[in-house]
Amino acid sequence: MKKLLVIILILLSSSISIAQSITQPASRKFELNVSGQACSGFVLNGFTSTDILLASIGFINPPTGTTFSLTTTTGLTPSSGFTLSGNKSKLVFTGTQANINAALATLKINTGTVAGSVQVSVSATINPTGFYYNPINGHFYKPIPTGAYYTAARAASLLTTFKGQTGYLVTITSADEDAFIYANIPQSNIWFALTDEITEGIWIIDAGPEKGTIIKTQNGQTAGNVAGQYNNWAANEPNNSGNEDYPVTKWGGSQWNDLPNEVTAPYVIEYGTWSNPDSQTFTDFYSANVINPIDVPTSKVNFYFSSNMNPSQWSVKAYTAGGVTPVSTTTGLTLGTNGSVVNTSDFVKSKTDMVIYLSNLPSTTLTNLYWSVLTVGDAYLAFQELANRGLSGTESNTFTNGVQFLNGDIDGNNVFDEKDSYRILQHVIGSQTLIVSTWSESNLFRFVKKSTFDAITKANWKTTNTPYSATYPLAVDATINDYVYDVVVALKGDVNLSHTIGQNAQTTQSTNRTMNLTTPMEISTYILSELVDGKVVVSIKVNTLGQLLKGVQLKLNYDSDILKYENTEYITSGNPINFSNDIGNFINFGSLIYNGNGLLNNNTEYKLTFTPKETITNTIGLTSIEGIDAINVGGSTLKIKNL
Repeated sequence: MKKLLVIILILLSSSISIAQSITQPASRKFELNVSGQACSGFVLNGFTSTDILLASIGFINPPTGTTFSLTTTTGLTPSSGFTLSGNKSKLVFTGTQANINAALATLKINTGTVAGSVQVSVSATINPTGFYYNPINGHFYKPIPTGAYYTAARAASLLTTFKGQTGYLVTITSADEDAFIYANIPQSNIWFALTDEITEGIWIIDAGPEKGTIIKTQNGQTAGNVAGQYNNWAANEPNNSGNEDYPVTKWGGSQWNDLPNEVTAPYVIEYGTWSNPDSQTFTDFYSANVINPIDVPTSKVNFYFSSNMNPSQWSVKAYTAGGVTPVSTTTGLTLGTNGSVVNTSDFVKSKTDMVIYLSNLPSTTLTNLYWSVLTVGDAYLAFQELANRGLSGTESNTFTNGVQFLNGDIDGNNVFDEKDSYRILQHVIGSQTLIVSTWSESNLFRFVKKSTFDAITKANWKTTNTPYSATYPLAVDATINDYVYDVVVALKGDVNLSHTIGQNAQTTQSTNRTMNLTTPMEISTYILSELVDGKVVVSIKVNTLGQLLKGVQLKLNYDSDILKYENTEYITSGNPINFSNDIGNFINFGSLIYNGNGLLNNNTEYKLTFTPKETITNTIGLTSIEGIDAINVGGSTLKIKNL
């Protein structure tokens, strides 16, 4: 029984074969005016190793100057009229599946200066003896060398079939088809389907899909030729010399002549009724095609900023040679509001050392931005992470992902420690700036490949190896013409991720900050501005609305042309660090309890005093308040509602 089962399995496996087909590659963009661009990806499948196949490669309506070539042609035999070497737009040949696939793997596209698109078509079938295939129209042609009268040849052709198609006496409707017959059919004086037997001088195609088409209305080489219809008569032909109502091609060379029906001449049977080879419906005939655009290469760079930032403040420009040499003379490309830019003029695929530079904002603008990036929430979370590391001192119980460690590593030494936390705190309270020497994007931003960013964890963040920099390498590949670079902008010190997108975000702008919808996660502030003894005193009171408040940071804008800041008085509880910094036209102030059990309560109040630079009678329009950040004991960000 076991032997019988084995025999059955062997018989079944031997009867199973891979379906014959042609795999086609995905469409790709080819660069203008470049030779030798890889066009591989077509693969023949399912034929036996001994099958001799008829195959064709052809372009359909290519832009001027576009050709192809094969680097490897071992084992291939070109069909009549074709050669394997050199650049061409069509090629018909025979060979085994292995030899043809080896050749297709080396298919190269050569483009000219004309943009457009090229449809690359590859076809294959087991080579039928005695037939010729035209890759331009996808038809087969079978010469009948024994000869017959015209009417007999016309009738006999209709009685034949080939690969599911009914035959007909060959029609010649283009110079390409005429040349194909001349190159492939060895006989001369070949009947083809055309007649003026009904009305002398009115030549009508009388077979095939064009049957009934009038191509000429008068005898003579060019007289009466219908515009748009192909004619190729010899000199002084047709002339009806002896009731000549039927034509032959390859007469005295490659032209046409009219002859009487009683002449016995060879003829050709044509199979196929379509004009596009990819529309063919032959049985056991396989084809594949792909349309490829031809244009200049482009790159698209998607900078993933958080929704709290406006990417259109920045522009980008590409350089080579380590950032020394501009790729082009363009002044730079402004990022869209979603952080994306399509780069055509400033991108050259042949440059393998390109980097893209982010422009620098004015230092004042960048400084003001960073007062909203690094806040009491960042400082509180940083110290909570250090305080909650367990008995081993190595646990992580506050930070929820590795990006927080990456952003918190202020000095870039792959260690997050107290030094980093104090640097964040010192920036928030204004006792020391985060960047001592220069405020610049190259000192504040990390550009992280998005796939790398999405994979960052608390265990592997140290291996990211992404330095603080305002540049990003534009890696290129010879087989690609359109590039998409997805780059996350991660900000130094942003451990609460208020200005860094969430991992696995699908759009170029998002925020990690979420609100608890069951309990309102907010506090409120109330502002009162009044004149007291010639001074402007602005009082801001905080209502915790039941939150266990550990920190609050506010921004008081003021008219620096009229007011001069003097000082801030703090009424707070819980032993916080209170801070107030005059930035020039606004005051950054607040309180933070980053250790201990203290809390800010409803008695929290700030009084900011200004001296008028000119005589004023009221304080209307001189100041306004903005909430920057607030955080509760659990490390959650709170919304600040200004009443």
